[in-house]
Amino acid sequence: MNKKNRSDHAKTGLKIRSLPQDSFLFLSGLRSFDRIVSVNDHVLNDELDFYYHCAQQNLLIEIERAGRRGVVELQREPGSSLKIDFYEKPINRCANRCVFCFIDQMPPGLRRSLYIKDEDLKHSFLNGNYVTLTSASRDDLRRIVSIGLSPLFISVHATDAKVRAVMLGNKRAPDIREQMAFLSGNGISFHTQVVLCPGLNDGDVLDRTITDLFSYGGHLLSAAVVPLGVTRFRKRPLDEVDKKRALDVCLKLGKISENAAAKDGFRKLFVADEFFIKAGLPIPPASYYEDYPQIENGVGLVRQLLLESAGVKRKLRGCEIRDNRKKKNTLVITGYSALPYVKKVLTDISPYTIKKFEVLAVENRYFGNSVTVAGLLCARDVIRQIKNALSADVEFSEVILPKVMFNHTGHTLDGYSAGRISKAAGIPVRVCETIMQCTNHDV
Repeated sequence: MNKKNRSDHAKTGLKIRSLPQDSFLFLSGLRSFDRIVSVNDHVLNDELDFYYHCAQQNLLIEIERAGRRGVVELQREPGSSLKIDFYEKPINRCANRCVFCFIDQMPPGLRRSLYIKDEDLKHSFLNGNYVTLTSASRDDLRRIVSIGLSPLFISVHATDAKVRAVMLGNKRAPDIREQMAFLSGNGISFHTQVVLCPGLNDGDVLDRTITDLFSYGGHLLSAAVVPLGVTRFRKRPLDEVDKKRALDVCLKLGKISENAAAKDGFRKLFVADEFFIKAGLPIPPASYYEDYPQIENGVGLVRQLLLESAGVKRKLRGCEIRDNRKKKNTLVITGYSALPYVKKVLTDISPYTIKKFEVLAVENRYFGNSVTVAGLLCARDVIRQIKNALSADVEFSEVILPKVMFNHTGHTLDGYSAGRISKAAGIPVRVCETIMQCTNHDV
């Protein structure tokens, strides 16, 4: 390893946690705890830089080991693995004070990670996290272009600069139109979202925002309009989306969406399921959602549930259970938004399972009753509702909870596991992600 002097900051680059001993990187001399500072004289900001610049055959990798700098020269064989595990760098935090920010409306005492406001371009590209670009410098935008970070997921909310500054609580917010024009002009595409706040970015402001978004042509992959979430812990008075406003949004944006889809050949503009539910309108057919580009924003979740139910019925056709005496009473927990759809789905499949389902919507006292989605249910509210149900005349054999209540480690927002909920409620609890899992059939 040759010595090489550099004036870069000591923390520049990526620190290796581990790498396979049979990899060409290990065989070339790299080891755990080495810090990779640059590749081919390109300083590394994150893993994306590393993988992008290591795509070349001839590599000059500058590392730091025990406070000393040096370089490793190597050739990468075609198809050779770049598998390597780095220590995670701190996530870039959001500096905005959005008037509608859900994190600012959360009570204390939840999991610590829930209070992190992410504004990280890397996670926007890798994980679909939405960013506002308010902290993105011109150099950041050039870097996005240089390594081809596309598509990005961008929170727009309003293209009117003054309105957007108010919504983001950031007077220094750059003009999102200029940023998106630069990105699209250099080949970067994006999915976008607009959190609708009545009295702020609706009406003419919304019309202009949608028009501006479509002006980016093929680089606009999708745009979702979603309602703001309001909890009982909000500090600033905010108007909620009521039935009339929801109906107006569905009708107005529906026309724009249809006209644009006819012109482009596919739909780009969507409204969240919650608008249709609040407006009392039917959920659109599957064709409306294209390939569900905004599913994580609550656009198409109900339709997918209904489609899944139809698929389960087809698979179980001919497996009807005629004797209701054999059926076991099963309590199914959900939120108020999904209640009618979950009831319909489970009623449809009930003839094919040994279960007799009773669906119960849980009032969200933790965040407030304006929060009606199952993914924001907390264990304490669920346990209270289960105990109330168990005190009635019906005897239940088990309780089914929706998987969206739990994170990847199996814990609710307030830190309960399914086992802990079961112990507190005094009844077996099962977590289900699909309709088929609710039936106990293995098809």
